[in-house]
Amino acid sequence: MSRLVYQNGKLFLSLTRAEVEKAYQNIGRPLELDIGNLKVLHEDVSKCVSQHWSEIQVYEELSYLRKKKIEKK
Repeated sequence: MSRLVYQNGKLFLSLTRAEVEKAYQNIGRPLELDIGNLKVLHEDVSKCVSQHWSEIQVYEELSYLRKKKIEKK
């Protein structure tokens, strides 16, 4: 089953051996995935988006606080 994972600001795709072989045989073409994976992939994407945005919001907040600190000096 295909899976998406977000780690350290990067998005990773995990494929089964059969999916990799099918992709290799059809380089440059869309890879058909079992529709039964849709729920899991949707959950994976949602989790990745949440993790990414939480990191972005932390960086934005830190940047904002640093600017305020500099302005006070």
